[in-house]
Amino acid sequence: MIRISLCDDENQITGTLAANIIGIRPDIEVLSYDCGEDLLDSKYLYNDIVLLDIEMTGINGIETARELRKGGYEGMIIFLTSHKEMVFDSFQVKPYNYIVKPIDIDKVNSILKNAINEVIDRKTTHFEAVCNNHTFRIQIEDIYYLECNGRKIDIHSKNGTITILGKMNQIEASLRNKQFFRCHKGYLVNLEHVCEFSNNEIILTNNQKVLISRLKINSFKEAFRAFMKGNIKC
Repeated sequence: MIRISLCDDENQITGTLAANIIGIRPDIEVLSYDCGEDLLDSKYLYNDIVLLDIEMTGINGIETARELRKGGYEGMIIFLTSHKEMVFDSFQVKPYNYIVKPIDIDKVNSILKNAINEVIDRKTTHFEAVCNNHTFRIQIEDIYYLECNGRKIDIHSKNGTITILGKMNQIEASLRNKQFFRCHKGYLVNLEHVCEFSNNEIILTNNQKVLISRLKINSFKEAFRAFMKGNIKC
């Protein structure tokens, strides 16, 4: 799922953009806001892309972008503007691109498709986790395993452990076909870091031992063999 937020005080523009974005890919969730204050009050850290009008009543787009960055947002920001000269004031918030009004749908599609493709590429090589109001991008290859503790998920990686709120089933689905295997209801292991295993546990390359369910051992062996052959079928 890709999440895009639109923030513009012209409802006709947000409506046109939303309809256009949904037509690009069916797995995009689009959220619309008519002022920067409402966007900042939302769970903006979960956005992959934010389209932000520079000239709005209340907090303008550049100030809104500054607050997004201060709050830990590391995703893409695409500015909408009627005045090209205002673009230079926005460089410090590291925008991905600009869309000049009046909107040219072909140009918008080109910019959005490129941005969406970059998001997809990023998601296939990194796992994004939100912890303490900051977004962390962890390289897939650096993750040893994920551990479920109630409603919390511990992500154990080469850089330490990050705890996030979430459901293991949802995380498992997002990591499907990315070298991970659900060996136990409480564990999701990175096959790349499997060192050895028995019928009741897996030993990872960091010497950590992880339980494996008896019901999972045969499917784990098949998945591990497939992974070693370069044909991941988790």
